[in-house]
Amino acid sequence: MITLLIGESASGKDLIAKKLEQDGYKILKSYATRPRRPDEGDTHIFIKPEEVKQYKNDFIAYTKIGSYEYFATMEQLKQSDIYIIDPKGYHYCKDKIKDIRIVPIYINVNENTRYQRALQRVNYDKNQKQETEKRFVAEFKQFQDFRKKDEFYSVINHDIDKAIKIIKKIIEIEKGN
Repeated sequence: MITLLIGESASGKDLIAKKLEQDGYKILKSYATRPRRPDEGDTHIFIKPEEVKQYKNDFIAYTKIGSYEYFATMEQLKQSDIYIIDPKGYHYCKDKIKDIRIVPIYINVNENTRYQRALQRVNYDKNQKQETEKRFVAEFKQFQDFRKKDEFYSVINHDIDKAIKIIKKIIEIEKGN
């Protein structure tokens, strides 16, 4: 079983994953061609765009946001409990994987709260602020369609500790414990 954390920018996916990792869950760190954000830490395996082609035959999830590519391989998935992914990647994954149960959890945070969190993260740097706004716009339709058409658990993330308790309970229930 793999639990997918799905949520818009600044919904708290990375922080949730980091806290779950501290509790022993194995987090899939996808490949990304974007630059590492300041103070981001070890959230992805950062590679150059020209390196993507060597992994193409092994993709189990893939998405492109702007000019940046994100993907994961089957080997990574088999060694993980939690994977942060967007709706495009989720659909790619769902179509590709048949022998592993997928549990999607949508991290639900209203747009205004997410935008304020994102602005804090970029320290009001004008270029980064514009990139954040572009990402919010680019995500809008994808997540709107996801919420209308897909089935998933929805966890509100206004209190990180409460959100993590709920996510752990969902995982426990889905595992049949």
